[in-house]
Amino acid sequence: MTVINTNTAASITANSMKTNERAMERTMERLSTGKRINSASDDAAGLAIETRMTSQVRGLQQASRNANDGISMLQTADGAASEMNNMLQRMRELAVQAQTGTLGTDDIANLNQEFAALATEIDRIADDTTFNNKNILQSTQHIQIAVGADESDIITATMLDFNLAAGAGTAITETFTDSTFVDANVAAMNPSTDVTVTDHFGNQITVSKADATAATSVAGLATLINDASGVFHLTASGTNATGLILTSDLAGPGTGAATVAYTGTDSVSFTEVSGVAKTPMNADLSNFKFAGTTDDVDTSGVLAKIDSAIKGIATARSGFGATINRLEYTVDNLNTTILNTQAAKSQIVDADYAAETTELARTQIISQASTAMLSQANQQAQSVLALLK
Repeated sequence: MTVINTNTAASITANSMKTNERAMERTMERLSTGKRINSASDDAAGLAIETRMTSQVRGLQQASRNANDGISMLQTADGAASEMNNMLQRMRELAVQAQTGTLGTDDIANLNQEFAALATEIDRIADDTTFNNKNILQSTQHIQIAVGADESDIITATMLDFNLAAGAGTAITETFTDSTFVDANVAAMNPSTDVTVTDHFGNQITVSKADATAATSVAGLATLINDASGVFHLTASGTNATGLILTSDLAGPGTGAATVAYTGTDSVSFTEVSGVAKTPMNADLSNFKFAGTTDDVDTSGVLAKIDSAIKGIATARSGFGATINRLEYTVDNLNTTILNTQAAKSQIVDADYAAETTELARTQIISQASTAMLSQANQQAQSVLALLK
């Protein structure tokens, strides 16, 4: 049928041109940005996945930097502890020299002068060693290092007090005063929730409701506490006759008491028994800084105290080294995870240039052909004029 009011061929061609134009614009956008997904309309599900992966990658990248900062901090602490060890070794050498009877009073006084100066320098290093303006050898503390994209991904670095006076004291002992854990009444605990035990540093472990309910002796409950996973610095012991006893295995703040939290039949409380835990020096060595005191270069027993301090520092350094190794493996694992996640993200969001350039060529050819066909469709109506002549 020959008509002029409705040019069906031209309309079809125009619609095809619009569709092709959209495809060409989308392809050109992908080629210009390098991304397959430039808006939610390109791939709604893919955009959501890409957003989550971006958060994970950026979190892991920051975690890797955090772990490297932790390594640097521990290396700083280990370097300072190494110098303390060197000074203690020299102090021990001076003490051995002072034991010989061939030296006079003036000679021992001269040895004492160096002995006291070295001890003073140990305390100065302990007080002044900092990382990012944070004193790391002046007090016992747990420094949490975020090593993952999520809040729970934490490695705790334990820093100790290396001051000469900090080695005094005994371990903190906590004991339950409530009768719940005495005289075979452990079963009376009967918690309706999991049991949370918190040490002096705020570190927590959890004993499940079922396990706590099943415990029928103090020894059984102590085993559950000791077997619970996580960073924790209270060791459980005791019997039905003595009650539950928790002992600190690391220096604590020395104030307050550990806690046990749960909802159940009975409540419980702790009573702090004594002191603070020893630190690397293993005894109060502050007198080393003052010549003529009871702890002097030629005092009987000074060698044993120095040996104990050297051993304590070596133990502390082994802890630093173990954590450094752990963080180094963590960094390697984080970098591997980042690489794999980025590769997976690339499959979703990055443009395939081979495919997109092929698509661009296709749409450009169709665009040119559509323009020619639209011109031809518009010319068809001119044939009506021949009928009117």
